[in-house]
Amino acid sequence: MTTAFNDDFVRQVEQMSRFQEQTHKLTSKCWDICVDKPETRLGSRSETCLKNCVERFIDINNFITNRFEKSLSEKRSVESSFD
Repeated sequence: MTTAFNDDFVRQVEQMSRFQEQTHKLTSKCWDICVDKPETRLGSRSETCLKNCVERFIDINNFITNRFEKSLSEKRSVESSFD
């Protein structure tokens, strides 16, 4: 049981690490897409673009997370039926 718990924990930490890496990549991409040149203040166009870019990322991330949770739940359900 402890090994299974440790394996799940390691997978979760790895997933969090991948998520953070993706967040950094997204931040960089959204910035490159939306901000022409750094200024003392973001223009409304850049601000709207960044907001939309981040919202799309959040939507996609939520979709993937829900699919992952559903898959994990189904896997646990199948495993518990064999116990």
